[in-house]
Amino acid sequence: MASIWQVPHALYAHGHRHMARSAALLIRVVTGATIPAEVAFPASTTVAYGGSGLVIHPRVRLGENCLLSPGVVVGGRAGHWEVPVLEDNVQVFPGAKVLGPIRVGFGAIIGPNAIVINDVASRPNRCGSPWPDSGRKAGQSR
Repeated sequence: MASIWQVPHALYAHGHRHMARSAALLIRVVTGATIPAEVAFPASTTVAYGGSGLVIHPRVRLGENCLLSPGVVVGGRAGHWEVPVLEDNVQVFPGAKVLGPIRVGFGAIIGPNAIVINDVASRPNRCGSPWPDSGRKAGQSR
């Protein structure tokens, strides 16, 4: 079953760019969520409480069975072209920020108001603001 969040991307993928952006704008006005038409939104991914304040970068890749809560930002960071990749079964709780060229592993849990700017391994809990490095040294590339 398709969700409202999939409609703009389906239009975008079939070459209806203006209709896709109009649908995304309508969803933004009604729900308060900024999810561009370019985002491939899996049917199994859940937007909690209507997505109020949710912001997703157009190039973000979302996995299956993810949970995105209100006030979450998944997007870029100054000086980086790459954006986050959320693998399957990731849960991101209210107010969390997932930023930059990172990968959030299978089943990871990002706690409320956390600021995540480094890779997150599969299944660990990440709470707090900001969360410490996940094994990479400062300045080490991906």
